[in-house]
Amino acid sequence: MTDKIILISDFFIDDFVGGAALNDEEIYNTLKKHYDVQKIKSRYLYPGFIQENLDSLFIISNFFGIDPQIRDSIENQCSYILYCHDYKFVHHTNPAVYPDFIVPRDHLINVSFHLNAKRIVCQTDFQKKIYDKNLNAPDKTYNFSGNLWSDDHLNLLDKLRNSSGSIDKCAVVNSPYPQKGTEQSKEYCRQNDIPFDVIKDPDYESFLKFLSMYSSLAFHPSTPETCCRLVLEAKMLGLKVFTNELIGASYEPWYERDGLALVNTMRDKKNDLVNFIKKCLT
Repeated sequence: MTDKIILISDFFIDDFVGGAALNDEEIYNTLKKHYDVQKIKSRYLYPGFIQENLDSLFIISNFFGIDPQIRDSIENQCSYILYCHDYKFVHHTNPAVYPDFIVPRDHLINVSFHLNAKRIVCQTDFQKKIYDKNLNAPDKTYNFSGNLWSDDHLNLLDKLRNSSGSIDKCAVVNSPYPQKGTEQSKEYCRQNDIPFDVIKDPDYESFLKFLSMYSSLAFHPSTPETCCRLVLEAKMLGLKVFTNELIGASYEPWYERDGLALVNTMRDKKNDLVNFIKKCLT
C-alpha cells in the first residue's frame, strides 16, 4: 500500500455546510499535511478511478451515492475505512425505532461492506455499541471519541465564549429535519417554564455567534446522535445544555468538560486522527 489516501463522500462543504461535511473537510486538511490526499464525491467515482488507486487507502464517509457496482469493486479490491456519521446498516439510518437499537436481521443492509472494511470508525462509544449490537464485530469498530473542527473555528468558539450569555433564554435550533427534535425541544422548554427563542442562520460562523448570545440550548433528537457537534459547540461556548439520552458525546469521559477545556480536548483530536491513520497504513 502506498501513502496515498482517497477521501470519498456523497457531499463536501461546497455542497452544503453541515456537521459531517465540516468534519470531513478537517479530515482532508489534517491528513494532507502528512500524506498525498485526494477527495472525490461518490457520484464522480468510475471503474477506472478505482483501478488506478488500488494501492491507496480509501476513507469512506457518506456512501449512499456510490454506484453499487463501484462499491462492490471497492469492497473486493481495496483497503478502506468507513468513517461513520450515522448508521448506514439500516436504510433509514435510525436504529432508535427498534428496541435496544437492535435492527431485525431482515432489515439490515450493507453488512458485507461494513465487515470487509479495514476499520469502522465510530465517533463515540455510544455509537460503537450500537454498531456492535447489529454487526457483531467489536474488533472491527473503533471509537474515535470526538469530532474534528478547524483551528479557526475552535479559536472562534473560544473567543465567543468570553462574551456569551447576553440573552438569558434557551436557544432551540430551527431544523427542517423532524429527527432533530425542534418541536420536542420547544415543548420541553414550555413544560419546564424556560423562556426560549427558536434560532437559525445558514452561515455556520454567524450561527455560532448567534448561539453564543444565549445562556442555554435545548436539543432533543429522536435519532441516536453519533457524537453531536451542536451540543459540544454549546458546551464550548459555556451554555447550559438540556437534552436527552441520545447524545453520543454525553457518554464520553471528557463530556463533563466545557469552555476552554473542551476546546482543547477537540484540538487534540487531529493528532489522534493522524496516529490512527498511521496505524492503518502500517
